[in-house]
Amino acid sequence: MKVREPVVAGSFYPAEREELRRMIRQFLEASPMFEVSKIHSIVSPHAGYIYSGPVAGVSYKQLYNLDHSKLWKVFIVAPSHYVYFSGVSVGAFDEYQTPLGAVAVSKIVPKLLMEDSFHFIIDAHLEEHSIEVQLPFLQYVLPRFEIIPIVTGEISYKELGDTLDKYMYDDSILVVSTDLSHYNPYDIAKKIDEHCNKAVTELDLKGLDKCEACGKTGLATALYLAKKKGWKSKILTYANSGDTAGPRTQVVGYGSYMFYEE
Repeated sequence: MKVREPVVAGSFYPAEREELRRMIRQFLEASPMFEVSKIHSIVSPHAGYIYSGPVAGVSYKQLYNLDHSKLWKVFIVAPSHYVYFSGVSVGAFDEYQTPLGAVAVSKIVPKLLMEDSFHFIIDAHLEEHSIEVQLPFLQYVLPRFEIIPIVTGEISYKELGDTLDKYMYDDSILVVSTDLSHYNPYDIAKKIDEHCNKAVTELDLKGLDKCEACGKTGLATALYLAKKKGWKSKILTYANSGDTAGPRTQVVGYGSYMFYEE
């Protein structure tokens, strides 16, 4: 069995099970919930939980809208921070481990690996945190789910979106993992990140050019699918590390977004 072990437990989030559950519960309890009939995608940050957890909690609170009797197929699209490659790398593991237990990888993965530009580059996954930090939130919120873990390299949002669209059905949800601007002073970061918020609100793919997001490919893919399929978008919350747990001299921005049908 191929198991992807956690690499940022104890640094980005607690390694102890009950401490981790308690932290996630606090984030979720402090988050508003927006009632919608059908959620197709959420966008959530991937920094250390003390910094981005309050924003991620708002994204994941919306998944309480889902039918929890279903087995959900969760497509996680996340950026590569350490390895450069063309296309995307799909995590062809059997499961991912976190302090909350095992997360099964969907049988959709071998099918995706037959698509053009879809590969399994193991080095793109072993040290990468952008998928891992999403998993404990999913484990806390969803009783039954499996994941399709996708790390993006150089690929167009159209190619990625059109390929994913072939595999996403009524039991599917897209999670985009991204932070926004990095290491600007507080007020400058807010101005830069407003470009991201505006682009999401208006489903404006060209407007994303001014958005400084490490996971911009995933974010553009969500906007592209929203325009293609008639989804609505909503900014759930925005903050940066200067609002949560860091100094305001150099901050990282975090956006919580949702794509849905009314």
